[in-house]
Amino acid sequence: MPNIKLYYPEFPFWRAEVARLSLHLGNVPFENVKVSFRAPEDKAAFKASGKSPFGQAPTLEVDGKIIAQTGAIARYCGKQGGFYPKDDVEAAMVDMIIDTATDITMAIGKTFGMKDEEKAAARAHLSTETLPMYFGALEKIMTENGSTGYYVGNSMTIADLAMWRLLGWVVGGALDGVPKEVLDPFTQMKANFENTGNHEKIKAYMAEKYPNFGK
Repeated sequence: MPNIKLYYPEFPFWRAEVARLSLHLGNVPFENVKVSFRAPEDKAAFKASGKSPFGQAPTLEVDGKIIAQTGAIARYCGKQGGFYPKDDVEAAMVDMIIDTATDITMAIGKTFGMKDEEKAAARAHLSTETLPMYFGALEKIMTENGSTGYYVGNSMTIADLAMWRLLGWVVGGALDGVPKEVLDPFTQMKANFENTGNHEKIKAYMAEKYPNFGK
């Protein structure tokens, strides 16, 4: 078995959690290395450590080799855990959804650091235009995938894991100005979100790792 280490703060954000869950659910041993970015010097120290070639997290270390970028990490861990399709077209569809999760994250990220009035307007645009545009496209993908309840294929993939944690951020109340009901019109996405969160092993994992999260 490869020696796997994942570097990220101890927080269930989708960029790291898709990898952590893929390995955990697939019973793949790995070391969850907690890093801190609480102060500017923390990030500088992490970059200087050689564990982050682009000064970002998450990063993955496999037998001493460093892998950066969310999509690359998610694919590797998905393959190790059995949550990445072997079919090339299905694999490309999963990649597309991981990239879409990144696009949504970037769109939301642009609203941080804005002054109150500007932020309120930006978050309103997110809620009425940007997010419904992405969610509508994702809902169509689920429709075209049939009645499986998954984004791609007929079993859970890293696409489902990534969207579950991303949507948890979007509708969990952490983003002021973005209503929790923004997902409600997209019934297949909402069902997938709820079903993934109610997965027995995922519920147990979240209760153990993040007992106070969301409380």
